[in-house]
Amino acid sequence: MRELLKNNPLKLFVLAVLFAPIIEEMMFRTLIKPSHSDIILLLCSWPLFYSNKFIPADVHWVIKLGFIAIFLFTVFTILKQLIPEQRTLKIRNFLSRHAMVVLIVSSLLFGMVHINNYVDTFVLNAALIALIIPRIISGFMMGLLKIKNKNIAWPMALHAMNNGFVIIILIFSKTMENS
Repeated sequence: MRELLKNNPLKLFVLAVLFAPIIEEMMFRTLIKPSHSDIILLLCSWPLFYSNKFIPADVHWVIKLGFIAIFLFTVFTILKQLIPEQRTLKIRNFLSRHAMVVLIVSSLLFGMVHINNYVDTFVLNAALIALIIPRIISGFMMGLLKIKNKNIAWPMALHAMNNGFVIIILIFSKTMENS
């Protein structure tokens, strides 16, 4: 993140404020009281997350994000046609009945995934736990927002605002430092 802040703040902003909130919310909040579209988004998000690793590193980041967006739209459209709503009804009912368990587990996983923001290798200690607890709490709050509003767009927007606030402060402080 420091390298992006120094070399390409626009890329950092786009990745942290647009890309990450959309993909992470699809990965972690779609199972909380899911709609049929939420299940389809979940099925798209994990392969999308891993397909990113197969795109050559020297491809410009804008082209890479464009490809990912087209890939997501295409896979979502195809899966929406192939998987009828009735087919996901049992899993949606099960997940909805156990929404609090799903919310807690997804919040914990969300927090754990963000360990990579702080360390290169996983070493669980008190300092790292103190850094991760706010991520778990924010994951929980975004999950509650999903439950209350029954739409994944609301936690995506909250996630984008949260990341945007941090990134704007980082960019502003870097600008002040350089002047």
